[in-house]
Amino acid sequence: MKKHVRLIALLVVLLMTVALFAGCGGKTNNGGEETKATTTTAQTTTKAPETTTIRTFGGRTFSITDQLYVPKKDENGNFNSSKDEEWQQLYDELEARLDIKLEYVPIEGQVIEALISAGMSGTKLADLVYAHQRDYWPAAKAKIILAVDGEELTKAGLNAFDDSRWFVPAVENTKLFDKHWGVQVASKFVAVPSGYFVTFNKELVASAGDYDLYQLTRDKKWTWDVYREIALKTTKDTDGDGVNDIWGTGATAWGNEAISNGVQFIGQDSTGKWVCTINTPEGIRALQFLYDINFGDGTRLDESSRVCRQAFADGKITFNWAQMGHINGPGQVIYESSHDYGIVPMPLGPDANEYVAMNDNNNMLVIQAAASSELDEIVAIMNEWALIVNDTENFLDVLDDGRCRTEEDKEMMVKYILPNFKLNYAKMNDEIWDAVDEGIISGVSYNGLTPTAAIEQFEPVVNAALESFFGS
Repeated sequence: MKKHVRLIALLVVLLMTVALFAGCGGKTNNGGEETKATTTTAQTTTKAPETTTIRTFGGRTFSITDQLYVPKKDENGNFNSSKDEEWQQLYDELEARLDIKLEYVPIEGQVIEALISAGMSGTKLADLVYAHQRDYWPAAKAKIILAVDGEELTKAGLNAFDDSRWFVPAVENTKLFDKHWGVQVASKFVAVPSGYFVTFNKELVASAGDYDLYQLTRDKKWTWDVYREIALKTTKDTDGDGVNDIWGTGATAWGNEAISNGVQFIGQDSTGKWVCTINTPEGIRALQFLYDINFGDGTRLDESSRVCRQAFADGKITFNWAQMGHINGPGQVIYESSHDYGIVPMPLGPDANEYVAMNDNNNMLVIQAAASSELDEIVAIMNEWALIVNDTENFLDVLDDGRCRTEEDKEMMVKYILPNFKLNYAKMNDEIWDAVDEGIISGVSYNGLTPTAAIEQFEPVVNAALESFFGS
C-alpha cells in the first residue's frame, strides 16, 4: 500500500506540472489518426534487410532498456548460439550502415517510478523504454509517454501497424484513452509473445480414454467439460498412501482462464465508463470454472507454479497452463520435460465461440514525451532496427526449436493460440490488479468463495480502484 501511495503522490505532482504547462500553451500528443496496417512483405533471409535508407547519424547512440533485444553471450563472452552470433552480425552491419551504436541501458528499480521522475524533470531515460502495461498506461494518463499512433510519432514516420516491422497483435492490445502506447517485435531472435495455452501429458491423457485433443480443438469440442473430465480421471493415488501422486492440473493461468468464456474482469459500460464486468451470467460461469479446476474438483496440485511446472516436467501432472516464456528454449522447465508433452489452446467455455489466449502481461517499447525533440532520429533508426528483430513469417521458426514437439503442436500455436492473443485489462495498474487478483480470482480459486460471494465482496473494491484511476 505504501508503494501505491508513493506512486499516487508522484502522479499528482506530475499531473499538476503537466496542467501548468498546458495552460501556457504546451503541446499535447492527443491528435492524429490511427494508421492502417500495411501489407509490406517481411524479409525471409538472414541477410541485412534491404532498405532505401541512406541517412547516417554521426555515431549517435540508440538505447533500449532491456536485454531482450541483445544477442546473448556466456560468462566468457562467447555467443550462446549461432543464432546469437548471426544476430550480432546483423547489428554490426546496421551500426556501420547508419553510423550508430546500439546500447542496452538498464533501469534500476520500478519502471513507473523512473518514468514519472524522468517526466517531472524532462529527462530521457533511453530511446526505447521497455515497460509493462501497468507502467505505460499510468504514464500515458500522465502524458509522459507518446501514443505510437499519435500525431507526433506518426508525423515522424512511425507506423505502429506495419507488420513488417512490428508484432501488431501486441500493439493492438495497448489501446487505452483511444490511443496505442507501445510497439513490440517477434522474430527468431525475439520470441513472439503469447497468451496462455495448455500443455498436456500425452500418456496421462491417453490413460483417461480415447481423447484426441488436437482433433477436438479443430472440431471446437475441446471444452471445459472435457478438460475437467480428463483431470478427474487422471488424478490418482498410485501407491495407496492416501496422497495423490498424479494430478489433473498443475500451474494454472491465474484467472486468465476467464477469457475462454469470452469475458473480461473489467471493461467499459454503454457510457464508456470503466467498471467491473465479470458480474454477468457468462462471467459467473467463468468464475465457477476457476473454482472447479482450482478448488472444487480437488484435481489441482496445491503448490506454487514453480513446483507445479517441475511436477509436470517430471510426468506427474496431466494439464499445465503456460505461455511462451515457459517453453522458451533449453533451460525452461517445461521445455525440458521428461515426456513428449502436447500443446492445445485454452478449452472453450460454454458461452464462447472461438479459442482465445489471454495473458496479463504485455511488455512493450514506449517513447517518452521528453524525447520529443529527437523523434525524427529515433523513428528513423527504430524503423531500420525493427527490420532485423521483427519478421512476420520467420518468427514462426522459433517453434521448430523443440518447444513444439510435433507438427500438430505447431498447428495449434499458429492457428489457435498466437493469432488470438488478448490482454487481461484487469492488470491496468497495481491497485486495480490487486482488487481483481487478490480479491475475486484468489477468493474463488483458492479461498473457496462462490462466484456470487466473491463478486458481492470485491466488485465495489474494483470499481473504486477504477474510479480512482480514471476519475481524476
